[in-house]
Amino acid sequence: CCSGSNLEMEKVYDDSDDSWDDADLPPPLEDMSEEIGAARKMREMMQPASASPDASLYESVVTDAGKAAPAVQVIEVGARVRIDGLVKAPQYNGRVGKVSQVVEEEDRAVVVLESGEGAGKELRVKRGNLTVEKGLKG
Repeated sequence: CCSGSNLEMEKVYDDSDDSWDDADLPPPLEDMSEEIGAARKMREMMQPASASPDASLYESVVTDAGKAAPAVQVIEVGARVRIDGLVKAPQYNGRVGKVSQVVEEEDRAVVVLESGEGAGKELRVKRGNLTVEKGLKG
């Protein structure tokens, strides 16, 4: 059919009338535009009238933008904290410890476990996984 940079279609031999003619060639792509347009209209008619996914995403962003950001806890050296939400070391979830160091550039705190198995062990924990225990400062 097509060779190299030559994009013209070869004429096909039609043995019904022993001749080569344009009727033996497929229609040019431009002739398909009406069929494509009709198919698009049909698809649009068949889609539900609900909002597009992009619109719902936009709505959620706009709605959430009006909500207040969660309060950021101040975690200080000496604070008593509870550890939660650890995925790689879930055995420490629910444990209580005392902050011995705050590593600002890593957004972590070094927590010394208070009691139970591993008491005295130091863990580097993300601040988001720590809750300050109210009224109890080491």
